[in-house]
Amino acid sequence: MNDFRFGVPLGVALVLLTACASKPVLLNASEQGVVVRYNPDATSADQAAALAQASCAKYGRNAVPQGTALTGDVFATFSCVK
Repeated sequence: MNDFRFGVPLGVALVLLTACASKPVLLNASEQGVVVRYNPDATSADQAAALAQASCAKYGRNAVPQGTALTGDVFATFSCVK
């Protein structure tokens, strides 16, 4: 019985963490550029690029990929150019 009471909250916590990790996140978004952090197991590079493009479009600019860093999550850097 104790195992079940411990396992259910743990399972719920893991599901919630997975759901949070699946959405790409804008970091340092500005008129000059944006960094998008995403989990490559849950989000594609195209989805991250679309989020960067939407951010740059607010300034009438286009997102141009500059590079990526992989640290478990992917950090994709984009410049916003006219």
